[in-house]
Amino acid sequence: MNLKDLKYLVAVADHLHFGKAADAVFISQPTLSGQIKKLEEQLQVTIFERTTRGVNITGIGEKIIAEARQIMTHAQNIENLASAQSDILCGELKLGIIPTIAPYLVPHFLSQTLTDHPKLTLSLHEDKTETLYAMLANFTIDAAIIATEIPPGNIEEIELYSEEFLLLCPATHPLSSKKTRIEAHDISPEDLLLLPEGHCLRDQTLELCKLNNEAVSGQVDLRDAGLQTVIELVRADRGYTFLPKLAASNLNDQAGPTSLKRFSPKPTRTVRMIFRKSFPRKLCLEALSKLISTSPSLGKDLALQL
Repeated sequence: MNLKDLKYLVAVADHLHFGKAADAVFISQPTLSGQIKKLEEQLQVTIFERTTRGVNITGIGEKIIAEARQIMTHAQNIENLASAQSDILCGELKLGIIPTIAPYLVPHFLSQTLTDHPKLTLSLHEDKTETLYAMLANFTIDAAIIATEIPPGNIEEIELYSEEFLLLCPATHPLSSKKTRIEAHDISPEDLLLLPEGHCLRDQTLELCKLNNEAVSGQVDLRDAGLQTVIELVRADRGYTFLPKLAASNLNDQAGPTSLKRFSPKPTRTVRMIFRKSFPRKLCLEALSKLISTSPSLGKDLALQL
């Protein structure tokens, strides 16, 4: 057994399809299938159950693949540690980001960071907070950018920035002409558009407006929608929603005029980078965090004036 065998195992586990896994590791499907079969025979276990409907991972296979991920991570860390002698920001870094941050934050730092640090390879994974926690735990990612407080345990954090929540409503809505700040009693559950359950922005909005899930259960079913879809529904005069300030900085009224209003008391959230305490490249994450938090364009957008 060698690292290449483990790489093949993880590829099949990630794709649950031998053809797609073979493409991902740049070998032919027969070669990949043969290597996996050879490894199963060597270990005398069945790791993947092959059916006409696809590929399933067996119970013992789950445990073996979890170990394989850790071994691959440690091997990558050895290479990264050696490279770090010349540049802290180098090697591969697998970074998870929640969907209400990724499209608005990434453009602020990605291009310049990769230009200034050509030895750095960033692999970005966009998903909900709960999923990113799981990916951290099983070594699928190295760090994550989230907007909730971290639970106690094997996690460290670096604060990146804080941002205000703003109410986005159609320009024709009565709240758009309200001169004072919006308060919780001004919010109508029937008009409030929310992201699906599992998004921290949804939970933060409900807490802000002193509402629960039952109070907004009659709204449009947005179970698979993203924040941009919710914004477009506001443009179409279907209701209003709360936006993080960074997301609000990218608005335009080409598809329908909107209005941004402040809320009272002023709601904010802290965006932070989190990682395993055992992760050996903390200096790399600290350097990347500094680049993000001190980005001039980020500061400009967070200073958006209404």
